Amino acid sequence: MPLQHCCDAGLLDFQAGRPHTPSIAILTRKYQTDMNPLPGDLFARRLRQERERLGISQAELARRMAALLGTNVDSTAITRIEQQTRAVRLDEAVTAAEALGVPLITLISDNYARENEAEIQNLLAELALAEQEWERLRQKIHRITQTIQQLSAEREAFRSHALDVNPETAGDYELDPETQAALDARMRDVRNKPADEITDPSA
Repeated sequence: MPLQHCCDAGLLDFQAGRPHTPSIAILTRKYQTDMNPLPGDLFARRLRQERERLGISQAELARRMAALLGTNVDSTAITRIEQQTRAVRLDEAVTAAEALGVPLITLISDNYARENEAEIQNLLAELALAEQEWERLRQKIHRITQTIQQLSAEREAFRSHALDVNPETAGDYELDPETQAALDARMRDVRNKPADEITDPSA
């Protein structure tokens, strides 16, 4: 009877004492699994790693999950999940992470710390750009406000002069009621702001 031995998902196959070269399909599938593991593959491996890191058995993990779920969880279910002979349900995945005291993302990512740091770096860069844009707009608002104040002061000066010289023409310097109301509202906002918010940023 020929001797058959299978190891590493069929990578080695001995028949009649002679090694059999694995097929390209098998090698390709194993390479893709190693290089681009699916979330289920990662979860199974990371679940075992975190459980062993805490030094708890599969039975203890099952007990903790059962307490959180309020239902029975057999330790063999943990065994099959870690061996990837049984798919994990979403509620089980969430509960397993809670039972282990880790964020769920750490059980489905090999590079959580690196990905987390990269996201923080990206957000810091985005924040810096937003702050630059905010400062540019703040300076623009300040310049526009100053110009409005100057134009309003000039208009009032002309109006006062017109009242002294020819009162009949003073009305020419009156603003449209809607424009005047908007101006008054804006100036009230400026007066109510703290001094450091309206200080010339270029000073």
